[in-house]
Amino acid sequence: RILTFLNQSGVIKTSDVNDEGDMQEVRQAMQELDFTSDEKEWVFRTTAAVLHLGNVGFKDKKEKGSVKGSQIKDKKSVALAAEFLGVTQEKLEKVLCYRSISVRREVSTIPLDPTVARDGTGSLAKGLYGRLFDFLVRRVNQSLEGKEGRFMGILDIFGFEIFENNSFEQLCINFANEKLQQQFNRTTFKEEEQLYQREGIDFEHIEFIDNQVVLDLIEAKPVGILLMLDEECLVPEGSNPKFMNKIEAQNKRNDKFQTDKHRKLENSLAFEIEHYAGIVKYDSSQFMEKNKDTLFQDMYDLCASSKDDRTAALFPDLGKRQLKSLSYQFRGQLNALMERLYETDSRYIRCIKPNNKQRPDMYEAPLVVEQLRYSGVFEAVQIRKQGYPFRLTYKKFACRYQCINPTHRYKARDDEGICKELLKVAKQDFSGIQFGKTMLLYRADEHKKLKLLRNLALETIVPRCQRVIRGGIHREYMRRLAKATGQIQDALDVANDIEMLKEAINAVDDTIGPLAVLFKQKPTNLEKAKAHRDRLQLWVDLERIFERLTAEEDPDQSQLDELTESVARASELLDIPRTDKQIKLYDLARGQVIYMEINVNKKHLDDHGHKYESLAQYSGLKDPKEFAKKKLFGRAKLEETMHVWTKSGIPCGLNRFEDKKLDKLAKESFAAILAYSGLKKNPDPEMMGSKAIQLAIDNEGLRDEVYAQLIKQTTNCQDQESEERIWDITAACVGCFCPSKDFENFVFMHLRRAPANKDQYISTYHNTKYGEKPKSAPHNLGSIIKKFKNNKDRSRYSVMPNRA
Repeated sequence: RILTFLNQSGVIKTSDVNDEGDMQEVRQAMQELDFTSDEKEWVFRTTAAVLHLGNVGFKDKKEKGSVKGSQIKDKKSVALAAEFLGVTQEKLEKVLCYRSISVRREVSTIPLDPTVARDGTGSLAKGLYGRLFDFLVRRVNQSLEGKEGRFMGILDIFGFEIFENNSFEQLCINFANEKLQQQFNRTTFKEEEQLYQREGIDFEHIEFIDNQVVLDLIEAKPVGILLMLDEECLVPEGSNPKFMNKIEAQNKRNDKFQTDKHRKLENSLAFEIEHYAGIVKYDSSQFMEKNKDTLFQDMYDLCASSKDDRTAALFPDLGKRQLKSLSYQFRGQLNALMERLYETDSRYIRCIKPNNKQRPDMYEAPLVVEQLRYSGVFEAVQIRKQGYPFRLTYKKFACRYQCINPTHRYKARDDEGICKELLKVAKQDFSGIQFGKTMLLYRADEHKKLKLLRNLALETIVPRCQRVIRGGIHREYMRRLAKATGQIQDALDVANDIEMLKEAINAVDDTIGPLAVLFKQKPTNLEKAKAHRDRLQLWVDLERIFERLTAEEDPDQSQLDELTESVARASELLDIPRTDKQIKLYDLARGQVIYMEINVNKKHLDDHGHKYESLAQYSGLKDPKEFAKKKLFGRAKLEETMHVWTKSGIPCGLNRFEDKKLDKLAKESFAAILAYSGLKKNPDPEMMGSKAIQLAIDNEGLRDEVYAQLIKQTTNCQDQESEERIWDITAACVGCFCPSKDFENFVFMHLRRAPANKDQYISTYHNTKYGEKPKSAPHNLGSIIKKFKNNKDRSRYSVMPNRA
């Protein structure tokens, strides 16, 4: 929607303005100033009401007696404005189109023509906006308000405004600037003279340009321009031309007021005032309209009756309200401000714009000079130049300038005495320097001499100081470097304390401090320390893993894999110094790997043991047909009995062998097993049993075969005595060697089916697998088997390692 108040410039979009971003900043500022949600909503609603009032249009309407009135063209804007203000649409329409006047206590309503109605609507919008602005100022000050007592206020003002067309607004602004400039001048001069008096020095009174004449021209009673404007606004037949004639007649002999002698011939209402910043030409053709407060009482009362308490509060009950001109209100506010300024200590910040295009690296000299002139900076410089612009306390002066006599040894013991002595020894004319109670004051000539003498002295002194300081800095750096190196070496000597090493490494920057910017050298053992720290960190990481997994009583496969991998990595890092705790945890973890492997495998067999119950399920064995073809006769029988008990020998090994020698040894081991089990006559069965075991010990590739043969001979065995003997030699085998990883689960499932002592078989197997394995078969097989049957102890590997 196009809003009249916002489109008067003709510029709708510009690249350097981000409306959405600006709105977010406003919301954020309100948030930080503790505006409530209701307050923020009300501010935006009131602003919207002002904008919609700007869109209200009027057209002619005939009233009774041929009186010219007005009516609203489009009531949508009025409806929205009424909604946001908390009043009814009907009442708002009435106060916009009609005005109530009271004559001798009789109230009558008169219609307004479209022009007056439009002006009245603008006055209502202006009144709302002005009061909203005042509310925001009070609300922000409330949020920023501190404890009672001293405070700091900020007055932000651009300065004098001099445009091609200057009207009532520029006169008010420039009037305020004249007031502020007078306060600045008086404060500056006053401070200067007070300083001189306080220091007790001789000085001449400083003269300065006083702009009181211009202030009187604008505000003096009763003939100041603004006061005469107020008077003209009260006259029934008052007009801008009459006002212009009056001020021209009143001020024709005033040097600060000028008009064009042909003004009346050209119907011009322009006049000029010579301000502090320069001559400004004003057009008074709309002074009266802009000065009048045309916010009718009807409008005031309507807003005061708003359902919104905040809107109503903007229009308090003032009793019998008298219209005050804008210049009257402005002068009152300005006088209050000036009273506050004179009550406080003022400091000034001059902001100078380098260009009007808001671009970097662009300097427009005329613009800068204009701002300096308008802000009174040149005048302030002149004030200083008339007095003593350079001033230093005795202490600072002595500290800064006693170097101008580099070969002189000062005898004075106080700062004032040193200052007098150094000026006397310098053999220059410093008679213009004033000695105050606490400081020296002097002008530009003395300052130039002192600066020159100091620069000449510094050409000798500075290199000497640099030499001493640089040497001292380097020696201090070497001391700090040695300290940091020693700290690191102490940690390296301890070898296994990573925290001590980290502290030593981290302390290098703090120990050397800012000197590291000047010197790039680092402790020679720093890189070695970092590398050692990284190696120690590997053990720290492993330590955390070991602590966690060695406490696991019911492990799963992933935990077993993690611990196995960690132990393997640790075994490669045994050359790194370890703490006692890490050594203990490593040994504990190695035992825990065995415990985990046993328990994980047990759970696997509990859940999937059916996969390993029969030799026929093992893929490493020969196919029965392949096994049987080694014999010319009885092949069918061989195929049937390949995986089960048989009295006769075998034509070849049960397993697939790439080495033919192993096939031959497989036949020998099976013959020995048959002999030991009593199925084949032999004078020394125990020796044959030992032979089978020794063949497996000597030939690793034969071990799965021997176990497969033992499983075969206990499967569907038809001879109980032979089966018992097979289980006996099985006990001896599990105490001497282990099968391959692929065949291990078949052996475990076989041992679980042992007719007796099944736990002892498994415990013995664990001792063999994880303990020290014998290098030869037992000579006395019977005694070994007897010992096996009598041993009831559980394998130490099948219980969780003790963390104590």
